[in-house]
Amino acid sequence: MGFKDRSFEQPDYTEKEQIPERAIIISCEGKNTEPQYFKIIKDKFSDHMSALLEIKIVPRDTKSAPKYVLSDLQGFIEEKYDCKKGHDQMWLVLDREKTQDRKQAILDILPECKEKYYNIALTNPAFEFWLLLHVVNIQNYNENDLFQNIKINNSKRFLEKQLSDELGGYNKSNLNPNIVTEENIKRALKQEQLFENDLENIIDNLGSNVGDLVKEILPSFITLNTKPVSKMI
Repeated sequence: MGFKDRSFEQPDYTEKEQIPERAIIISCEGKNTEPQYFKIIKDKFSDHMSALLEIKIVPRDTKSAPKYVLSDLQGFIEEKYDCKKGHDQMWLVLDREKTQDRKQAILDILPECKEKYYNIALTNPAFEFWLLLHVVNIQNYNENDLFQNIKINNSKRFLEKQLSDELGGYNKSNLNPNIVTEENIKRALKQEQLFENDLENIIDNLGSNVGDLVKEILPSFITLNTKPVSKMI
């Protein structure tokens, strides 16, 4: 048998494509800020992620209440992704906010999330607290100011105002990618440990466990001695 005709400028082999073995699927309450944040991580730090990991961000086409964020996740899984139970990870990214109705809405979905092994990345009071951990020394702030997150003006609450002052502007619809650097992510992971990190405790206290999701995506960003000696609360 003779060789097939081919140009010597063409390689005589094809590199085998690595097919992702597992996925992290993220359904966000926010339509802009949170999806942008995780997309920036996905795009900017692909070299730090395993080639065998796939990140999927679920489009939010419905309302932002927790039950709808859950519904979006389930719809995406049923229609577009064949999840491997016990292997892939499903995450809801939610804000606690300050109303009793929001607390109850989160409590209402917990049983189903536990039953289906869905993870919840929760920030109390809002995702901007997690972002602020990236860019400031959070111990310079009053805890009550952070927790209450009062409305400063018609367009911004306390946390948004602090981000705006620190960054020279903050737009929820157009997240500044300079927030999401390796140094800043590591700072956020460390400072997050100063507050509540257990999901059920975050519901009533200042805190976040978004870092748990980030560490699943970027395990190389976990450094030794990231946990502070004592919590602020």
